Amino acid sequence: MIDTFLFLLVDGLTSGLVYALLALSLVLVFTVTRVVNIAQGEYVMLGALTLADLLQGRVPGTLYLLAGGTVLCLILDADRWRRDWRAALGIAAGGIVGVVAAFAMTRAALALQLPPLGMMAVALVLVAPLGAMVYRFTVHPIPNATTIVFVIISVGVDMVLQGLGLLIWGANPYPVDPVVAGGATFGPVFVPYQSFAILITALLSMGALYLFSEFTLLGKALQASAMNRLGAQFCGIPVNLTGAMAFLLAAGFSALSGMLLAPLITANYEMGFMVGLKGFVGAALGGLIDYPLSLAGVMLVGSLESASAYAASAYRDALVFSLLIPVLLWRNARQRLETK
Repeated sequence: MIDTFLFLLVDGLTSGLVYALLALSLVLVFTVTRVVNIAQGEYVMLGALTLADLLQGRVPGTLYLLAGGTVLCLILDADRWRRDWRAALGIAAGGIVGVVAAFAMTRAALALQLPPLGMMAVALVLVAPLGAMVYRFTVHPIPNATTIVFVIISVGVDMVLQGLGLLIWGANPYPVDPVVAGGATFGPVFVPYQSFAILITALLSMGALYLFSEFTLLGKALQASAMNRLGAQFCGIPVNLTGAMAFLLAAGFSALSGMLLAPLITANYEMGFMVGLKGFVGAALGGLIDYPLSLAGVMLVGSLESASAYAASAYRDALVFSLLIPVLLWRNARQRLETK
């Protein structure tokens, strides 16, 4: 019995750490832009499938998404040519150079046959800019829209990204080798080295975001936008830049989550939606604004998912999503008390 408990505990904590990066993405986007980004899980899918392509020696379809997104951004900025053609020309040149550099970097990585960690870094560079592009297409044109409008838009983005994933990679799953093969035995429990890699990566990501927020000018701008977006705008902080940066960082963290998760489950175009919802449940337990509480929430989600998969596998997802019900009821009751 103790062996089973320890196995489920390790499995639940491993899943929780993967969801922790996704919860970090959701909290970051919501605090800076007040957008509940339901589509955040699709960057998990993009990260996993991009890494699968790179490890198998193929040019990832993510490059074509980058090229298409750059063209759409240039089209949306068409009116800038009339107002300030020099600035528009600089932006266009920067976008074209960025896409060419991404193609060259990918070709070089495939020619050099980089190790898995190197391929993960390349995949991260390819996926993260898609977050900023999605911000440009959706949030940037309507920054003062209501929360429900942004939720509806994010659901549409989720459907579009999932459809593009199916179009580019097809319905077949893609196996991904673990970053570190093998494992270690601790008493009766075997712990894969991949679990240690997930733990180290999650801790480094959280630490890097903290250092970025506390010791860089752009990080302080993100904090200011998170505390008071309107006040930050009055102080001269470019809130559109901080919003795009929040989406870019969130896409990077989610893509990293997908790369770590892919060796545990096969990468496929459908994986992002369910993983994203579970990360949202964990983040919602912290109110989408308190990352330490969200971290505790995703650990609870991972542990409950692991235990229910063992004891009641048919109801695993239902039990996880049911965690939202008491939280929503409690927050609704609290809001009513505060308004009285």
